[in-house]
Amino acid sequence: MVVTPALAGDLPAIERLYRSAIEVMRDTPLDIWWEWGLHPTPEKLAAETARGNVLVAVEDARSVHRSGGEARAVYGVMVLNDEQGSDYAQAQWPVDALPDEVAVIHLFGIAPDARGKGLAKAMLAAAADTARKRGAKALRLDVFDNNAPAIALYRACGFTDLGAFDLSVGGDLRHRSHLMELAL
Repeated sequence: MVVTPALAGDLPAIERLYRSAIEVMRDTPLDIWWEWGLHPTPEKLAAETARGNVLVAVEDARSVHRSGGEARAVYGVMVLNDEQGSDYAQAQWPVDALPDEVAVIHLFGIAPDARGKGLAKAMLAAAADTARKRGAKALRLDVFDNNAPAIALYRACGFTDLGAFDLSVGGDLRHRSHLMELAL
């Protein structure tokens, strides 16, 4: 398994991953409130893919298609850009960095059948490496306060937990979320 920038041909597999992750988590204690088409949107993912900001976990980075013409399977996905929500200003960030020296993880998802195999840690390591190569001093993210497994994962990977804040999650919706940072 390798983590690599997504290709336009990966978008259908990325959509399937998000749809399955949303469905598995919906109405559970770990519900992430995502709704395919609203958040995430195919348009945003296509634009971020074109910019090289979508990372995917796939079996082989070199193959665009598997045998039989099918698109390659995607087991993990995230958007890695420099877009910090305005609510991020609530935190006292440990790393003193200008906005263009910060990378931010968004829409991090692992396919339900690929969970528990160390893939999330590998993707976080790849995100940190990519962010460093882009000149970032810090890697930041937010995670719902009800997602204890993800919070524990980020802490285990070296992220500093700045605590839970009331964050906008789109529209008029707000949710308590942990803001976390990894010094690069």
